Amino acid sequence: MDWKERYDRMKNHYHWTDINVAEIIGNTPGSVRTVLNREDFPRWIRLAIVVFERENKIID
Repeated sequence: MDWKERYDRMKNHYHWTDINVAEIIGNTPGSVRTVLNREDFPRWIRLAIVVFERENKIID
């Protein structure tokens, strides 16, 4: 599973949209989508995903 799929799983778990994520991090929904479509997935999102997976005992 790649980072985008893992991110989507986390978002679905919390019933979040890009709008919700943008509000949490203080950006616009468009900027969230732009960042997530880059080749290099941001480290801060990777950290959030790893914490989410460990807290929920999700192992791929």
